[in-house]
This record gives sequence, structure tokens and C-alpha cells, in this order.
Amino acid sequence: MLLRLYPRRFRDRFGEGMAQTFHDLCRERRNAGRSLPGFVVGVFVETLLGIVRENTNQMTQMQRTVSRVALVALGLLMVPLIASQVVEGWNWGPGAFVFTYVLFFGTGMAYALISRTMSAWAYKAAVGLALVAGFVLGWSAMVHMSETENPVNLVYFGVLAVGAVGAAVARLEARGMARASYAMAAALAVAWVVTQVVFRDTPAGPVWDIGVRHGGMVLVFAGAGLLFRHASLQGSK
Repeated sequence: MLLRLYPRRFRDRFGEGMAQTFHDLCRERRNAGRSLPGFVVGVFVETLLGIVRENTNQMTQMQRTVSRVALVALGLLMVPLIASQVVEGWNWGPGAFVFTYVLFFGTGMAYALISRTMSAWAYKAAVGLALVAGFVLGWSAMVHMSETENPVNLVYFGVLAVGAVGAAVARLEARGMARASYAMAAALAVAWVVTQVVFRDTPAGPVWDIGVRHGGMVLVFAGAGLLFRHASLQGSK
């Protein structure tokens, strides 16, 4: 029961061995005719101290992660802040900067938390690539909608929804994340057909506003899928 109070990652790695060691020591003392209560109390106190230490260490790591992401997000926020002072017509209000900071921070925390589920470099790279591409796609779609007020561009948020649902279904496992990335690439291609061919939206669609063609973004999501697949193959070896 005490082992359940350890952080899950620590418990998954050491819990079974610790329980087995405790049972072996109890059996040895019983066979030797030695008293168990004093031994159990000692183990109880030692284990509690270990639980406090490990949980404190994990909280410290999380706090460090939050602090680092917050600082990186603040650094990225300096780009639009400086641009608003030197670029003519860049008139953001305080709310826009707050919203932008929340997006930067949320994306960074998502990467920090998701990438911890696997240590493979390919998985970490895929997560970063997919999150950056998703951020760019969502941001450019939002900007384009504010400029044109064309609701058809909501289909681009559907691409992000496909990725979110796919990641949830996959439970962040590499093979399932690969499928989710491929699905996003396919959904983005369909979104381009819907906006540019069916509804004939202006050529400066959401992706064009930032100088990246739709085909390039499709390749980025497909590339993330290949990295996820590589990570899944590494994990199966």
C-alpha cells in the first residue's frame, strides 16, 4: 500500500523489486525466529521518507519544466512585441499579447509533457515538429479568418481536431501518433481542396499568409508521421 504513494514512474521501475525484497527479508527473519514488528516499523519509516523525497524531486522537476517553458514563451513573445513597435500597422492590444503568450506557453508545455512519455529522439522530434506545424496552422487560420471573415476556413481547425482526437485515441503511443499525423496530412490536403477549389477562397489562404504552401505543411505532418513510425520501430526492437 505504501508503494502506491511513490510517483508512478518510480513505482513502475522499482516497485516490484522493493516489494519482493520486503517479502524476502520478512521470510528470513521469520525463519530465523527474529521479531518482525520492529523491522516493519523501521521499513515503514524508511519508506515514508523515501516517498517524501521522490515526490519532492518530481515536483521540483515539474517546477523547473514550467519555469523553463514560461521563460521560452516570454522570449518568443518579445518578437511580436518588438515588431509592434517597429512595423507600421502592427497594432496589437494587451489582450492579443496575453493570448499569444498563452498559446506559446501551452504549446511548450504540451511538448514537455508529451515528449516525456518516450525517450527516443525520433519521438521527441516528431512531437516538436507536429506541435510547431499545428501552432502555425492554427495561428495563420485565425489571422486569415479575422481578415476575411470567411467561415469556410474553419476547416483548418478541423485538421487540428483530427490530430487531437488521434493523439487521444493513440494514448500518445508512437504507432498511433504516426497514424494521427498521416491523418492530419490528409485532412490538410482536403482542407486545401475545400477552401481553394470548391469555395474558391482568395489565394492568400491561411498557410500562404506565412509564406508556406499547403503542400509543404502536408509534407511536415507526413514527416512527423515518419518520425513517429521510426520511434515505434525502435521501441519494438
